[in-house]
Amino acid sequence: MKLTSEQIKNVTVGASHVTFEDGLYKFFRYTDREYKTESKMNMLIPAGIQLYFKTDGNILNLKVETRAIDVPCTYFSFDIIVNGRLAGTIQNAAEEDLKGNYGYVKFPLGKFQGEFELGKGEKTVRIVLPHSTAAYIEEVEITGATYIEPVKRNKTLVAYGDSITQGYFGVHPSKTYAVRIADALDAELYNKAFGGAGFSPNLVEASDGIRADYVIVAYGTNDWGGYDKDFMRKNTQEFFCNIQKIYPDTPTYVITPIWRSDWEKEKKGGLFSDVENTITEIFSQAENVTIVPGRDLVPHDTSLFGDLWLHPGDKGMEYYYNNLIKFITKEM
Repeated sequence: MKLTSEQIKNVTVGASHVTFEDGLYKFFRYTDREYKTESKMNMLIPAGIQLYFKTDGNILNLKVETRAIDVPCTYFSFDIIVNGRLAGTIQNAAEEDLKGNYGYVKFPLGKFQGEFELGKGEKTVRIVLPHSTAAYIEEVEITGATYIEPVKRNKTLVAYGDSITQGYFGVHPSKTYAVRIADALDAELYNKAFGGAGFSPNLVEASDGIRADYVIVAYGTNDWGGYDKDFMRKNTQEFFCNIQKIYPDTPTYVITPIWRSDWEKEKKGGLFSDVENTITEIFSQAENVTIVPGRDLVPHDTSLFGDLWLHPGDKGMEYYYNNLIKFITKEM
């Protein structure tokens, strides 16, 4: 069974919309209105978007295409999850090449395909799209399938943040902290984070009104180096007001910046602790907000970071997830 355009759209989760252009399915995290608030190329990366379905087919054939985009990462992985377990990937880099400071290494892009054994009987299948480069699907075929049915989760998680919440420099999209938190909550993830982002009141104001059961907010590390204290405080306060306007009663987890190797420096926004304190002070005004101290979510070990200073790799993401989920489940 070769999936039709309608079937692919029906089984896609975490996207604002899906298009079919020039023989490729393109998946968008942001509405046009949201995209125009920032117009950053990495907003076009399909971080957190998945195809999620039940089927009795036994083999998955997947054809994909990746393209260069104005971001540092060129490695990618399409993760194939069968009954909750990683069954295979389409990757452009070997695991041994993804060590040390691999985030800026140039890996080949273009057309790729893979064939994956799904096993007998009914199973759930997830195709988790890359979070690190522009990525599209050309074709999905399920051999031996008599049906394919979308799987819909009962809850929704909306995540705002920067490149860390987008997912890079994690290798596997299924292991990024936001995807894993959504899995643990049995929630559909809408990843509204993008690399280089700071608090953006306009992005929240342009929200498409997704009903959210949980919200994550994780900014500050870019604000620290990019804005002075007064401008950052203004942006943070306006962001807070807009989040409260759209999600007034939704449990919201605000994560202060995680550790980075240069945290002891003083930058445009002052000390690292100044950013932490500003975020904590402003968001503590609301009863539905839980402040998560981010500095110790990931151990202060550069080997846990894909660029050896700022962005967690898969091992770092595991610490991030394990420590963050404790805060969330404690509040439930």
